[in-house]
Amino acid sequence: MTPEQRILASWHDNAVPWTRLIQRQGIASRRISDPAIEQAILALQPGRVLDVGCGEGWLCRHLASQGIHTTGIDAIQSLVDSARRQHPEGDYRCLSFDELEESLTESFDLAVCNFSLFGEQSVEQLLADLQTRLTPSGTLLVQTLHPLMACEGNYRNGWRETRWPGSGDDFGDAPPWYFRTLGNWLSLFQRQGYRVRVEEPLDPQQELPVSVIFHAFPEHR
Repeated sequence: MTPEQRILASWHDNAVPWTRLIQRQGIASRRISDPAIEQAILALQPGRVLDVGCGEGWLCRHLASQGIHTTGIDAIQSLVDSARRQHPEGDYRCLSFDELEESLTESFDLAVCNFSLFGEQSVEQLLADLQTRLTPSGTLLVQTLHPLMACEGNYRNGWRETRWPGSGDDFGDAPPWYFRTLGNWLSLFQRQGYRVRVEEPLDPQQELPVSVIFHAFPEHR
């Protein structure tokens, strides 16, 4: 399998332990990164949000509690099923990145990719496709691991093997990940026609960034 295919296969095989991990709040850094992405979204006061790679739907549920209509999409059916069980009135759809352009007809004030971008070519195509789904004043938010914190001493672009966070949840093989330097991320957004502002949520104890949030605005605005 190609690395892109391995990503989907791994998430398919590990959807259940991942859902358990999220439900018990087993990733310490997300106690900082989760509120950070929520605050970034709420500050923009969107009416309609597209959550790309919504997983088991935690962000959609939080936004719905604030009166924001959110459509969650994910390529893994069991994660979408879990989201629907926890939020029956929500709007969840099983769609892969390459199905997005043809299968979504709505426009959104904001699209968010929260720790859901792992690939190389698939991510490049997604960023291009999302522009067609944003309203004229729409914004794209992408939160991912901060490259300086996640590089493990190898600050070069390329595919990496990863590990699942936590333990004791019966995880199988972890998906590969295409590591991008901060400069590579910025160049990627620029190539796809976005202007970008960078936000770096900090761990208040270590005073180091736990993630990076890219606020991306289509250049045509």
